[in-house]
Amino acid sequence: MKALVHIENGQLIQLIADSETQFDTHSDYAWKDFDETGLAYNPDEDNPPEFIYDKGTDTISRRPAENTTYVDARHHAYNPVPEQLDQLWHDIDEGKLGETAKTGTWYLGVKSTKAAYPKT
Repeated sequence: MKALVHIENGQLIQLIADSETQFDTHSDYAWKDFDETGLAYNPDEDNPPEFIYDKGTDTISRRPAENTTYVDARHHAYNPVPEQLDQLWHDIDEGKLGETAKTGTWYLGVKSTKAAYPKT
């Protein structure tokens, strides 16, 4: 899929199924790839305003909910449990125990999420 985005304000204007229906746009707008699978896009429920374009990273993501609690924000930010378990296994296998555990992939990932979404 392709998304028509406003480059400066990040607004998604339109989603299309294939590149054949693209049309020329003003220089403030651009067509960007839209990963409907990775973004869990549901055409029956989702609308373009539910997504946002980030010019700095050249990515499209879901717009965060307005009144998201830190619990909800952390839930969506944490890696999936199977990936966390794999990170823990590798950290333990590499001998990262005790104080050195704080240098492991799993610990640093969880710590950064907690720092990004502190308890309020």
